[in-house]
Amino acid sequence: MTPPSSTLPRSVVRPHRLSRRSLLLVVASALVGLSSGCRQKMADQPYYRPYEPSDFFSDGRSARPLERGVIHRAQYLETDPIATGLTWEEWQRAYALAANPTVDLKTPTPIENREVAIGAPRFDPRDKDKPKIYVEEFPFPMTEADLRRGQERYTIYCAVCHGPLGNGQGKIWERGYLTPTSFHTEKVSPQEIDVPNPPDIPLGYSRGYALWGIKIPLREAPIGYYFEVITKGYGGMPSYAAQIPPADRWRIIAYIRVLQVSQRVPADWLPPTMRSQLDAGGQK
Repeated sequence: MTPPSSTLPRSVVRPHRLSRRSLLLVVASALVGLSSGCRQKMADQPYYRPYEPSDFFSDGRSARPLERGVIHRAQYLETDPIATGLTWEEWQRAYALAANPTVDLKTPTPIENREVAIGAPRFDPRDKDKPKIYVEEFPFPMTEADLRRGQERYTIYCAVCHGPLGNGQGKIWERGYLTPTSFHTEKVSPQEIDVPNPPDIPLGYSRGYALWGIKIPLREAPIGYYFEVITKGYGGMPSYAAQIPPADRWRIIAYIRVLQVSQRVPADWLPPTMRSQLDAGGQK
């Protein structure tokens, strides 16, 4: 049995097929037209090049200054210790100096023009009568995971100069670089080599504080001072602010404290397993 359509005249069947094709062509053409129109609007939007003038604003500038107090997402305020290492007391002095440069703020012994420098180690942190410049507590609790992270970051960024033990004898120093600071006041390895320190600065003492006439071992320097050195650099050490986020800087400092404590902890404080290892090595 033949299908019913076979009985229809050819003139009736063919126009039906042509109209379907024509419809498809019309729809396709419409889609192409719509897509090209969208592209023109999205891709060719007006914009200003850097420093290009603008007639829209009264000052003629296309680049608009940020409103006062605006910060980008995840940015820390300048007064937040996690991003500066400075105490709020130090920031209060900074604001007071900005408002009234003649105010008496217990100005320290000036060295060139550094007497108003914010964050400079111009006071002895061990003197209770002197203002506190740097924070002495970590801005967040340090867990075992934080210390392991600090050890990892220290190994990547610090050990190459300061050495795995923190004694200032890393691989770069062996190749003629400036002698890095040791975090210890005594030798921590039998293989440690005697290296010349700057004049009048004993082993393991802060060079930054020495500029202000303050002799202090690094194990007694505030952790905020470490943070400032990592952030801004010091001497031959460059700034690591771009490579190490603030939280990781604090973790590195925590690990440095662990290195310092490890050389001074009494043996009877150790767990039995570690005490037996010390005894086996003939150490006390």
